[in-house]
Amino acid sequence: MNTCLIIHGAYGTPDENWFPWLRSKLAEKTVFVPAFPTPDGQNLENWLKIALASLRDIPPEETVLIGHSIGAALALRMAEKTQKPFRAIFAVSPFARDLGLPDFDSLNASFIHPEFDWDAVARGAEHISCLAGDNDPYVPLALPEEIAAHVGAKLTVVPKGGHLNAAAGFTEFPLLLDQLKKL
Repeated sequence: MNTCLIIHGAYGTPDENWFPWLRSKLAEKTVFVPAFPTPDGQNLENWLKIALASLRDIPPEETVLIGHSIGAALALRMAEKTQKPFRAIFAVSPFARDLGLPDFDSLNASFIHPEFDWDAVARGAEHISCLAGDNDPYVPLALPEEIAAHVGAKLTVVPKGGHLNAAAGFTEFPLLLDQLKKL
């Protein structure tokens, strides 16, 4: 792994949650943490352009995608569309369905509809891990469980982890760092 792309979620920024901490811990790697437009301009096409521009000239097999919330769905879409598999995907608080939350479902629609080609997603990364809180106020645990089952990924459930964001106390994420180091 030479390169990491960290993808924030809806209403998010590169400077929140555990993203700056993880970037500092991966200082010997090339780490991109771009700002994706949200809520205005948040759609799969716009976010894909930014992600792919960040990774220009970097082979997928040397790239790890780390996505939080709808950022995880973007990482899964990238795996679904790639010609060569990415080194790994770490999907944090991932989901691939509507959440039943109007402030999010309309913003997230282009990322999760149509349904994923799960076989293509599984072929699109050498390694896929999912991490989820058991009490996420936005993403019920059944949704990350479903994704992990579809792609044969390991699911790490974090007790009382919430949405694995700063509001749940995650300004650092040693568990994720440990998993990255095991690649």
